[in-house]
Amino acid sequence: GRVVATVPAGDTSDLALAVAAAAAAAEAWAGLGGLQRGQRLNRLATTLEGDHKGTLGSLLSLAGGRPLRQTLGPDLELGLRLLRAPAGGAQLGPPGLQGWRPLGVVALVLEGPCSLPALLWKLGPLLAMGEWR
Repeated sequence: GRVVATVPAGDTSDLALAVAAAAAAAEAWAGLGGLQRGQRLNRLATTLEGDHKGTLGSLLSLAGGRPLRQTLGPDLELGLRLLRAPAGGAQLGPPGLQGWRPLGVVALVLEGPCSLPALLWKLGPLLAMGEWR
């Protein structure tokens, strides 16, 4: 019954700025190599796991329309697994991907409310595939 947050409406100029920032970041991310990308994804998982105050869980609970208990319990556990799996693959460098080059900026579209596992199921592999050396 009360306002939780206010989000300003975006326009095409906001989209252009976001794509430009993503393109600049993608080049640096792709240049890290699989080992470094995997290490950073594991560090992200550890950070998410250490969110004892539940700040991220509270935001995801509001965004996804799921109970906080679910968001900080099973959702977080599954989400961390879905992030650590591609991180491990990035560190090992899957066979058959020698010479892989990233496509560039990729838009991630999620329909409706988004749980943490749904987000990381799609985002983890994209981040892990930056570039294989």
